[in-house]
Amino acid sequence: MPFKIVALIVMITIFLLFSKETTKGALEGLLFCGNVLIPSLFPFMVISTFVVKSGISDYLERFAKYITVPLFGVSGKCGMTVLLSMIGGYPVGAKGIYALYESKQIDIDNAKKLAYFSVGAGPGFLITFVGTNLLDCPSVGVCILCSQILSIIILGFVNKYIFRNIKENNSNLELNSEKISFAQAVVDSTISGIYSMINMCGMVILFSAILGVIGYLLKDYSNIFLFWEIFLEVTNASTDTAENGNILLLAFATGFGGVCVHFQVFQALGEIEINKGIFFLYRIIQGLITCGFTFLFVKCFNVALPVYSSVKNSNFELSTSIAGSVMLIICGLCFLNTFKKYNH
Repeated sequence: MPFKIVALIVMITIFLLFSKETTKGALEGLLFCGNVLIPSLFPFMVISTFVVKSGISDYLERFAKYITVPLFGVSGKCGMTVLLSMIGGYPVGAKGIYALYESKQIDIDNAKKLAYFSVGAGPGFLITFVGTNLLDCPSVGVCILCSQILSIIILGFVNKYIFRNIKENNSNLELNSEKISFAQAVVDSTISGIYSMINMCGMVILFSAILGVIGYLLKDYSNIFLFWEIFLEVTNASTDTAENGNILLLAFATGFGGVCVHFQVFQALGEIEINKGIFFLYRIIQGLITCGFTFLFVKCFNVALPVYSSVKNSNFELSTSIAGSVMLIICGLCFLNTFKKYNH
């Protein structure tokens, strides 16, 4: 029996036997999407595509190439995409890479080269959610963010030599010469961002439901459950490591990202197929580098958590943000439907 069929049967059985736990986990994932994911990531998802479609990447190339070529061995057109991967959020870099590849501004080899290191959480997640809401200490979030940016730079620099046979040469590409208006670039980028957010939120809800079942089965083995949280889904892992006050493990978890984030990146890359084993190894190394720099920053700047810090501080005012996020999705779907009719 094919593996996919077996996996489907297992998942259906688990969800039926543990319907209460999966419902609770899915609800927590939905709340996170409404409170954190959509507000913090959606604008950057739109920007990552807009930079390419509007032609801004062409203008930036003449300046960015002095950094991206010697540092990462990639075109200057990739400069904004690399930057957005540092400050936008986990799949934003992948979204920008696909936009560059789709518009034929980089070839498939350079797209893959970029994909291995252009992954990271943004300040909305690390400073606002982790630092402020979970730890009540924004300074820790800043330390982790700076550590993660350094890890991306280091990985990108090393990656240049690992894939040294791939040269930054796009002269053989037939660039997309089609010029679109500013308004059309905004529309196309928004459509792309909406589709990406729907896929992303679906993955988070699914993995949160799975963790709801695992948490129930391992309720007496908190350390083992924490391992599964770090491995599968960064949000739950961040919440629990923050509650325990384990800053270094928290830094590793955010640097690693979790399988849920990895799947989001693969989806955002579209038909750009990368080696999953190498990508996974890079994320482990990124987690370790982020952890190491976080330790140095916390020690050097004498950052200390408030004694009253607790995950209880992560409770948001749910009604407004959830309602707003739901309305954003509904409006987005209506927008897509209207635009589709308009094109016909």
